[in-house]
Amino acid sequence: MNNTCPKREDIFALSQGMVAEREANEAKAHLEVCADCRNVFEGYLRLDSVLEGWYPAVEPSPWFDARLRSALAAAKPASAPPGFGVWSFAWTRWLALSALAAVLVTGAIVTRHNLRVQHDRSAPAPVQVAQTEKPTAPSEAAQELKIYQNLPVLEDYDMLANFDVISELPKRSSKVAD
Repeated sequence: MNNTCPKREDIFALSQGMVAEREANEAKAHLEVCADCRNVFEGYLRLDSVLEGWYPAVEPSPWFDARLRSALAAAKPASAPPGFGVWSFAWTRWLALSALAAVLVTGAIVTRHNLRVQHDRSAPAPVQVAQTEKPTAPSEAAQELKIYQNLPVLEDYDMLANFDVISELPKRSSKVAD
């Protein structure tokens, strides 16, 4: 069988008569020229003849339908109350909807917080005004406040990654002081 040959499933459908007339005519024309596909088709026909001779077809009794319908009616519960079932209860639907709403609201809050943090990080650092007087020694609270004011600058990884401390140091003179 090559690429132009039909699939084995299509040949089986042809052997069982489950193909439309136009497709059956095309497939039969192909079977006349392709020995491989013809052998597969004949193999399916031989298999059918063996299976048909294996046991005779059993016809159901005339009362089979009536007995089956009465057995199904007896096994079926009288009538289930409306809203019976896990997803048909109103409270489970409301519970699922409220959980979905909670997830959406939480997602919106987290997204808004992340956008605010990004905006704060991208804001320029506040410009400090030079003091004309000599400052007094800052208290511990003032030093701690200054650390927290500079925290967005310290958290800016891109700026710190490109910061080269050695290039910022003044160059040494070639003479060494004794």
